[in-house]
Amino acid sequence: MGHTAEGAQVTGMYELLVRFDPHGLHDAAKAWTALGHAAESIGQRHRSQVNGPLCGNWEGDDAKAALEYMAKTEQQLNVVKMESDTAALVLNTVADRMHQAQTNLTNAVKRAVDAGLTVASDGVVSLPPADRGEANDPEAQKARQQLGSEMKGFQDWINNALKDAQAASDQGNTALGRLSSNVLDPTEANLAGATNAAAAAMKDLGLVDPYIPDGKDPEKSAAWWKGLTTEQQEAYLALHPKEIGKLDGLPASVRDEANRLVLDEKLDAYRTGKPGDFGINEDEYKSRIAAMEEIRRKLTASDGNPEQHRMFLLGIDPDVHNGRAIVSTGNPDTSQHTAVFVPGTGTVLSGVPGQMDHIRRLQKAAEDKADDETVAVVSWLGYETPEWGDASVAFTDRGDAGAPDLRNFTKGLRVAEGGNGVCSHLTVMAHSYGTYVVGAAARDGGVNADDILALGSPGMGVDKASELNIDPKHVWVGTARDDFIREVAGDLSGPAPQNMYFGAQNIRIDTSGHGGYWDAGPGGTSESLQNQGRIIAGRPPTVLPRIPH
Repeated sequence: MGHTAEGAQVTGMYELLVRFDPHGLHDAAKAWTALGHAAESIGQRHRSQVNGPLCGNWEGDDAKAALEYMAKTEQQLNVVKMESDTAALVLNTVADRMHQAQTNLTNAVKRAVDAGLTVASDGVVSLPPADRGEANDPEAQKARQQLGSEMKGFQDWINNALKDAQAASDQGNTALGRLSSNVLDPTEANLAGATNAAAAAMKDLGLVDPYIPDGKDPEKSAAWWKGLTTEQQEAYLALHPKEIGKLDGLPASVRDEANRLVLDEKLDAYRTGKPGDFGINEDEYKSRIAAMEEIRRKLTASDGNPEQHRMFLLGIDPDVHNGRAIVSTGNPDTSQHTAVFVPGTGTVLSGVPGQMDHIRRLQKAAEDKADDETVAVVSWLGYETPEWGDASVAFTDRGDAGAPDLRNFTKGLRVAEGGNGVCSHLTVMAHSYGTYVVGAAARDGGVNADDILALGSPGMGVDKASELNIDPKHVWVGTARDDFIREVAGDLSGPAPQNMYFGAQNIRIDTSGHGGYWDAGPGGTSESLQNQGRIIAGRPPTVLPRIPH
């Protein structure tokens, strides 16, 4: 064995493994982690101090070109962060596996020597020289035969340790080879490509299925996240942003970081792809790209703002039918008042930028009534909305499917804010078909809310406000006099919520039509919008007497 090419290789590996010091690889991993930290820190400063302020105040062709270039710079920094974290994970994994192989080798050699065998400097196990009197000693001969039969087991133990070390080294070499050496070249900075390379590197190491909670219990998700080290959290964020961004119960800042990576990856994929890759037509393809670009622009424009006016991307999935996006203005984890707004029929991904403007107006209306208390407002497009052009609006199946996700989301808000010692006043509000989603979620387990507000509601899936698992005195309904929904309310499920027998509080509405609840009034802010602000801020709105409809 020691005289063949294979034997020479094993001999070299034996000597290397005996002398192996894992600290070298761990130190290299720390250096890569530090580089990732630096890229992340620079990226955050760039967003908050450069790109954010400029995006919100600079217009024109020059501004567009410059902002696109700066967005590419942020993407480069994200790629550096991702590849640095991948390199660190690879090095740490290889170091740990090599050290385990070294430990196994050391134990095998020690046990072999303790048993009376000889282990040469090339790792070959052999019997010791026979004693002079052994030839005439039957017992000694029997013991030597027994030792000889055990020798193969020790040799296999040593050989397996060497094979494990070689496999770890080969896997690490292949995994590191996946990473780009040109991440600082603007033409090479591709986040989707970096994500694929990182996934391939993890597969090389056999780390394709790391444990991530299924997201069904926000408390378990939060406990899992808190139990990770800082380095582990950063690795999960960099390498598994899609999964982390979906987990209700995690801090808003964590979900925002993860989902912005997902947004950038999706934009890369769409820009370099074609409609057929996503099973959609040309118009929908262009619409999704435009929506994602505008969502990203509005997020970036808010990055220079104080936390209470910064936007947080809490969910994004442009690929599913109608699209999904969850955006907050203000941090719901730390605000004293939080509202979750559920939009209704016809709201799709292309409408999310408008929803971002909409929640800004709601936040302003609430802040005007909140006496300097902080307010966050979330647009929750977390379900498949029905469409005006087909029969889906006449059925409850999409609302029933979305209700558990809404309930999980609001529970997650409570879990996340609890980590900050905050127990905010939470309003869950909706418009049109969204009010059915809220009603179904509240009916079947509650939505963790202090107040529920339904605007232009066709029905909430219950016969009475008391069935919403909340004090009916905190169930508010607003319906414009000329809202066509009055003609169909009660057809979806349950009676019309504005009916006095429903038992809710009817707020004063001075705006017109089904979509005008956020319009300005003759003297500025409408009474409709002011009343919404009052409810979000935990103040009493102006109400109407209960009269039959």
